[in-house]
Amino acid sequence: MNFEKLLLFGFSGTLLALMMFISIASVSVYAISIKIESPLSNQQVPVGELTISGTSSDNSSSQCQVYLDWNNLKPYQLATPTGSNGSADFSKWSFTYSSKYHLIQTGLNDLTSKITCLVPPTGPTVTKWYSINVTGTTTSNQSSNVQLPLPTANTKTPASNTTNPAANTQTPASNTQTSSPQSGASVDTTNNSNSNKINLDLSVEHNPISAGERQTVTVTASDPQTGKMLDRVFLRLTIKDPTGNIVKDYTDNDGELSPSFRINQDTSGKYSVLASASQAGIETTKSTTFIVQ
Repeated sequence: MNFEKLLLFGFSGTLLALMMFISIASVSVYAISIKIESPLSNQQVPVGELTISGTSSDNSSSQCQVYLDWNNLKPYQLATPTGSNGSADFSKWSFTYSSKYHLIQTGLNDLTSKITCLVPPTGPTVTKWYSINVTGTTTSNQSSNVQLPLPTANTKTPASNTTNPAANTQTPASNTQTSSPQSGASVDTTNNSNSNKINLDLSVEHNPISAGERQTVTVTASDPQTGKMLDRVFLRLTIKDPTGNIVKDYTDNDGELSPSFRINQDTSGKYSVLASASQAGIETTKSTTFIVQ
């Protein structure tokens, strides 16, 4: 009787070990892969919307999905399958970073793709990641539009070197010097020279604020004439710590942006906030600060 129990126990143990081996083997042989093909890593891309594309090991017999994120901002976003085998084929995929999730910002952007597959028939879920960094850049079209009157005044200078029009040429030059410090200023609550076309209101909820607490920053773009909030205006809100490092960066296409975030417990001092609004080639900026104790 004891021999029969021992034999049954040995058979059960062998069967359990075999099942575990098969399960582990199925995971190890179920090789998955994912890659972002476009853009290339360390490439410069325009700020705003960006469509990326890539490939994965998904096929008609696997159960996989591809997701994307931006700078570890969760939740992950489902990519669009573009493979030849239909709406569930993620062997090729694409994804557009837009205001519905997050736009590409100025500076470093970490873009991470993730493939998640279910090992058939009812095995565990396996996951693999692939990341690239791209640098968001802006064009100089807006600044050149603002400076358009300046070369017009300078072209008149050679035509009259010693006559009265030369004095007239100096007048616009002095006006340009007067408005330039405003557009480049970083003092509290200062608009740039386009504030007569886009009014920008910027405020912080707490000042001063204790380290580790939650801060809310609100920026609103409105029409200076009517006071009504603007729509279809690109807003950016950047928060820097006392050392000048960017700790938060937000963008939106609506007339108001009001993010809430927690202050780092290890950093105190003066934080700077820079807000900008751009529409139809016109850009307005405003800045302020708050103290973290």
